[in-house]
Amino acid sequence: MSIGVLLGILLSVVLVNNLVLAGFLGICPFLGVSRKVGMAFGMGCAVTFVITVSGVVTWLIVHAVLMPIGDYFGRPDMLYFLKYVAFIMVIASMVQLVEMYLKKFSPPLYTAFGVFLPLITTNCAILGACLYIDMKSETQNLLNAAVYALGGGIGFTLAITIMAGIREHIQFSDVPKCLRGAGITLLVAGILAMAFTGFTGIGK
Repeated sequence: MSIGVLLGILLSVVLVNNLVLAGFLGICPFLGVSRKVGMAFGMGCAVTFVITVSGVVTWLIVHAVLMPIGDYFGRPDMLYFLKYVAFIMVIASMVQLVEMYLKKFSPPLYTAFGVFLPLITTNCAILGACLYIDMKSETQNLLNAAVYALGGGIGFTLAITIMAGIREHIQFSDVPKCLRGAGITLLVAGILAMAFTGFTGIGK
């Protein structure tokens, strides 16, 4: 496998097709947990772990279990609907592992995340990454799928950490009263998304 191809997949999902800023997935934690850089980075690491492991495991389930069974009966799409069930079960299991780890080894971070930690299970960025891996032609082998999943997590971490850094500075800025709170947050998110469109030329 060419290193250039893997690097292209990684840069594409981190910068060009960022799950949050280009795909608008995972917006809830992106806005809800981006008040402090430390907390945002911790959430990004947790999501990166869940996306990477989920992407690899779901790829194996689809290509090593569901597709061979369908091919055996001469109906490749026979178990297609089970993919979504498998995706949700794998994601929920990975989130449970992260939750148990943080509760034992980092109680302050576990408390700071609050409800957003179990909500990683319903983070559409993770499910979206698994679905993209299943659909895209360039992720039809395990290594490519793993790199795409890792890049998705890195891209999420990058986006939420940058957002948190900007929001920390905004606290000391003279923001018009009508824009304080959700208003300025959404404006910053929109400007950040537009800024990332500048990376589009990387893939050309």
